Amino acid sequence: MQSLPGPLVDARRLVAASGPAVFQRGQEYFRAGRVRTVRWSPGTQGAGSLSAEVEGSGSVYSVTVRVGTGGAPGPAWCSCPAGGFCKHAVATVLRHNFETAVRAHRPGGSAAPLSPGGRAATGDTAAGGTATGREEQADWKDALAEILGGAGPAAPAPEDPSGVALEFDLRREPYRYVHGTGRAGSPWHLYVRPVRRGRRGQWIKGGLDWETVGGDPGAGPLSPGQADWFDELRALSATRTPYAVHDRHWIRLDSYASPLLWGILARAEDAGIALVGREHGLPVTVEEPGRFHVDVVRGPGKDLQLRPTVDSGGRRIALDTARIIGDPGHGLFAPDGDPRDVADTEDLNVFPLRLVPLATRLTREQRRFLDTAGGLTIPPDEVEEFFDRYFPRLHRSMDVDNGDGSIELPQVADPELVLTLEHQELTIRARWEWEYQKGRDRVRLPFRPVDPLADEPVHRESSWETAVTAAVRHRAPGVDLRRSSYVAADALVLVRQWLPALEKIPDLRVEHTGGRPAYQQITDPPTITVSTAPTERRDWFDLGVTVKVGEFYISFADVFRALDLGQDVMLAPDGSWFSLDRPEFDRLRELIAEARSLQETPEGPLRIHRHQAGLWEEFEDLAAETDQAEAWRASVRSLLELETLEAPAVPASLHAELRPYQRDGFSWLSVLWDHGLGGILADDMGLGKTVQAIALICRAVERDPDLPPFLVVAPTSVVPNWVAEIRRFAPSLTAVGVTDTQAKAGTALADTAAGAHVVVTSYTLLRLDESAYRGIPWAGVLLDEAQFVKNPRTKAHRAVRDLETPFTLAITGTPLENSLVELWALLSLTAPGLFPSRRKFTETYQRPIERGEDAAALARLRRRVKPLMLRRTKESVDLELPPKLEQTIEVELSPAHRRLYDTRLQRERQKVLGLLRDLDRNRFTIFQSLTTLRLLSLDASLVDPEAEVSSSKLDLLFEHLPEIVAEGHRPLVFSQFTSFLKKAAARLDELRIPYAYLDGSTTDRARVLERFTSGEAPVFLVSLKAGGFGLNLTQADYCFLLDPWWNPATEEQAVDRTHRIGQQKKVMVYRLVARDTIEEKVMALKERKARLFTAVLDDDRMFSSALTAEDIRGLIAP
Repeated sequence: MQSLPGPLVDARRLVAASGPAVFQRGQEYFRAGRVRTVRWSPGTQGAGSLSAEVEGSGSVYSVTVRVGTGGAPGPAWCSCPAGGFCKHAVATVLRHNFETAVRAHRPGGSAAPLSPGGRAATGDTAAGGTATGREEQADWKDALAEILGGAGPAAPAPEDPSGVALEFDLRREPYRYVHGTGRAGSPWHLYVRPVRRGRRGQWIKGGLDWETVGGDPGAGPLSPGQADWFDELRALSATRTPYAVHDRHWIRLDSYASPLLWGILARAEDAGIALVGREHGLPVTVEEPGRFHVDVVRGPGKDLQLRPTVDSGGRRIALDTARIIGDPGHGLFAPDGDPRDVADTEDLNVFPLRLVPLATRLTREQRRFLDTAGGLTIPPDEVEEFFDRYFPRLHRSMDVDNGDGSIELPQVADPELVLTLEHQELTIRARWEWEYQKGRDRVRLPFRPVDPLADEPVHRESSWETAVTAAVRHRAPGVDLRRSSYVAADALVLVRQWLPALEKIPDLRVEHTGGRPAYQQITDPPTITVSTAPTERRDWFDLGVTVKVGEFYISFADVFRALDLGQDVMLAPDGSWFSLDRPEFDRLRELIAEARSLQETPEGPLRIHRHQAGLWEEFEDLAAETDQAEAWRASVRSLLELETLEAPAVPASLHAELRPYQRDGFSWLSVLWDHGLGGILADDMGLGKTVQAIALICRAVERDPDLPPFLVVAPTSVVPNWVAEIRRFAPSLTAVGVTDTQAKAGTALADTAAGAHVVVTSYTLLRLDESAYRGIPWAGVLLDEAQFVKNPRTKAHRAVRDLETPFTLAITGTPLENSLVELWALLSLTAPGLFPSRRKFTETYQRPIERGEDAAALARLRRRVKPLMLRRTKESVDLELPPKLEQTIEVELSPAHRRLYDTRLQRERQKVLGLLRDLDRNRFTIFQSLTTLRLLSLDASLVDPEAEVSSSKLDLLFEHLPEIVAEGHRPLVFSQFTSFLKKAAARLDELRIPYAYLDGSTTDRARVLERFTSGEAPVFLVSLKAGGFGLNLTQADYCFLLDPWWNPATEEQAVDRTHRIGQQKKVMVYRLVARDTIEEKVMALKERKARLFTAVLDDDRMFSSALTAEDIRGLIAP
């Protein structure tokens, strides 16, 4: 590629290739100096290509232009969005022509350097030349004239522009199938073509046709502006004109669809283009815009004549000789002559031609009317029908008037949709009707025809009705056109929200009847009052809520209904309104919904149970006033104001010194007892729950010696402890322990209980002799270790539920272990009115809380439970206990032990993963596999008796246990697996270390306990479940937990057998966990379940508790 000179490019052909407008913009770019150095690449026979970079508005574009032999511009390429022969390509060619011309006129043939403006930098003389500055300036003019195609004095003058015309030809066509022929039998069409004036002054084709007229402007008789004019006319002829039949010579104008035709014709004169008729050179006149209307006149026989008419410039167009341009039509053409002469003349071109644009495009209806030409005649006896049924429609679709004054036309009002609102106090009756013109009257039709087949007084405008209906639904989507009544808040919404929108809809009128309320807003804050009233059902009270707004009291039922329906406003009796979008109402809605969900019959009257003191407290906080029934006030207020009440005296019959927190517990229990309310005493293990319960029994018996007996239900192993504790702390009370069924004892339970103050039995015996216990009225029922009845599906739970007693107390340090359903199960026994429905409890609390989805539900649950559950931890009371130090020891499996574990892990993992698809059905098998892995973590021989692999855990335990015993310490060793405990016992036997052993099969429990507490056996081997309750082992100061369990409460219960009141020594707790085994995963799961317990009972943290398939996957993960 080089900068050698190339041929000049033909400027006229360049204009033709790019178009005049693009050529002009290219000139502007060239003159602005936007073209960078042009390079010429020669080809063969003088051809080649030009390339350059051109500065655009925001980018630099690359341009290539092919140049043919003789300087003909060929194809062009540009990187701009337009591409092709764009302004950048034109500027490139002009720059090339400029440089080529400069070289031709300078000595040496070199181009002068260009200034930024595109002009050559000149001096007094060019290097090596002799020309003067004036000669160079003359050379510049010649060069620019050549470059710009006649811009200078040397350019040839164009031909006389008045020698170009658009010729019109009116023809009668023999072919009737061509679209747009007009009326039948009158196939006139109008054609146009470009012509030029010949040498003799006549109009001739002269080589012009529609294919050549737009190309190469300036090369023939057309100026660039004329070429553009013809090209635009030709291009628009094909726009939306599928039936515009024409060839390269003629365009059929009556099929010209675009109304832009009239703008083009109006510019013809400015472009120097005449409009002429064919053959005779008669003028073609574009008239002023015409107006279409229908002239209604009285005929000679009192008939009516409807004549379609077009007036233009004060003249009436003879429509029987006129034809329409476009479809439906935007103009007319007509020979300018007597209609009779036109009808009799074969060659219509002998008449001057009138072209009439229409002020507005024709509608389909107007077009059909025009096609009737002569109009319509209405017989005299049908004139009334015409005015009643047809004249209004005709008037709406086109202009109608009376030109000769022969008849007075009725005034026609447009039809309307009428909405009549009849106000009746706080109710609005709505009626929708269509109103039409009938003759000189207005008639109304129902919104929907009563009988679609019946005649109606006027013709319905179906399309118009549909359009208006659609407008109503669009502007006021909340309005139901089928609804006829709006009451109270609905009426307010209609008036405030939708009526303003309806009133703005065209063709819709709103009418009001009756006394319309003012609908003023009440801005005073509402005053809420809550009240309770006794009902026929014991423990349940009617809950009343009233709202005062301004001077009006609004019924609670109406308020709640409005809130429940999601309404944002509500009406007072006088039509004034107030907003429901207030925090008080939002909170009221939540509390009412909760209260209703807690009822046994949610659809009945709103009620509240005495156990729901926490819920009442929140109602009370919200209300400005309360009105409480005396029975409600006595029971509920005492619970909520416990700290301000005078503490009851400790009964004299209690032979124990209560600690301060135990006195508080005794006071709380006394309030529950006095008001017949049950509850849960959930103090930490070791805080003396038993003595607090005995103090309550002593107080009750002192106040009423004739009370029926109390029933204490406890685990079998704890029954003797209860009897012993009652005799120790309350020797004046008669306590009877039941250790056999009636059948085995040979004594009726009623006889056993006769004369006793307290009967102590086990959950097992209660279940077996359920009917006997149910037949005795009990003063109260105390459920020790109440987690034994945490499953509501068990027979033991049902047996407790059916006991006849006004008071039930659950005593447990672990009111929930795995799921919130366990807490519900205990509350359903002790406070059955708090959460009557398990399903509602699950939906409202269990699921959202356990899934971690609703912190508010957790906080609400704690508020509801708080009045009926008392829990103190060891950390929250001053027990002055010695410290409890806990440590987790990771045990590394021996290589042989590790190989056995890992091999079995792979097998069990594959099996469990396949079963998790149906966890509920396969739960037992899955837990079998998990148990196998846990046993393998302890001792391989527990799974495979043939395995000769030592237990890594026992090896570690017995590295320290003999030394601990030798130093005088008393260790407890816990395991969930009795088979593993027996392995530990075997090693103690080998070492000749005495020990006590307790598991669920131990029969002489008291003797076993005595061996350890007396010091006869320094080591106590205890199964985790058997030792989790009913034991006081403060003699021990070391605890070894050989295997972790995913229920942290079980472990805590076991450890707290020693770390409790009476302990004088520091307690050391060691948890042995096999590293990289399922036990590590159990520890993590246990931690999550500990958060469940803490979240509900001790703080507000969220948790999830259910053992899910994901939990199990985690347990068997690598």
